[in-house]
Amino acid sequence: MAMRAHSIAFDTGTGITDRLELWGGFVREHIGWLEADTFGDPQFDGRLDLGEHRNLKICGIAASRHRVVRTPRLIRRDDRGYVKIVAQIEGAARFEQGGRQVVITPGEWGIYDTTQTYVVSNSDRILQAAILLPRDELTRLGLEVERVAVRRFDRSSPAGRMVYDLLVQAYAGLRQGAKSPGADYGERLADGVARMAHMLDSDAEEGSRLKQRVLHFVSENLRDPGLSIEAIAADFGYSKRYLHKLFENEPTTLSELIWQRRLEHVRFTLGDAAERHRTITDIAFDWGFNSSSHFSRLFHQRFGLSPRKFRALAHEGGRL
Repeated sequence: MAMRAHSIAFDTGTGITDRLELWGGFVREHIGWLEADTFGDPQFDGRLDLGEHRNLKICGIAASRHRVVRTPRLIRRDDRGYVKIVAQIEGAARFEQGGRQVVITPGEWGIYDTTQTYVVSNSDRILQAAILLPRDELTRLGLEVERVAVRRFDRSSPAGRMVYDLLVQAYAGLRQGAKSPGADYGERLADGVARMAHMLDSDAEEGSRLKQRVLHFVSENLRDPGLSIEAIAADFGYSKRYLHKLFENEPTTLSELIWQRRLEHVRFTLGDAAERHRTITDIAFDWGFNSSSHFSRLFHQRFGLSPRKFRALAHEGGRL
């Protein structure tokens, strides 16, 4: 049995106001209430193909650059509880939701929740295959939608490749007037997303363990002037880019953390009466610095006064 299908297409001969109004009306009827604009461009053209299969909707979107916004007011007017899973075939799209944003490029896919406010910006011509899946299909699997929303997934894993291919194949079938993608299509798609969520959890646990190992390595080698991102990457067998990503949600970068820890040790030593016989340079170099000027500049930036002034105040009455 073939899917029920609807489509709308625009050519450049239609006025921009009329085109957006027609586009918006079609989207409101079949997908949900959205506001659309073209970043001020005087031209807009696109094609929107829609198919219905059981409790989900299959979409194909080919359009010039535009942006869509879903606001609280629009959600109140239309509370269809879908999540939208999007495969990017051409161009790039930026999803923004819940304080998070991600850019999806060809060969990648992502999810956003239509029950929450969001912005999708397509800064150039795009071609997307998308599925509107009832939110309950994911929550019944024990999956928190927020866990996977507004993240970038690719085809490098079996589950990631499966979800992307399911999206693209359903859209291709819609365009060709093919039969429905199968009675269990929604279940297979939801299962693929759930598997990706499980991988995220596993990656997070593995990342946490690796982060602790890296921090231990830093503590053990803090006195070594050669300690750096490059040295850590070489020792652990990871790229510098991966290490930067590992610490991207921390208050400081890994490189900044190394310098801060060295400065803390120097500060403690400068305040230690038993170390007063040592020069400031000797102490700084003992904790991995190899330039007096670099050390002094970082110390002043960190603590608001020079190392010499700090030392004098530290031993003036036993306190700063």
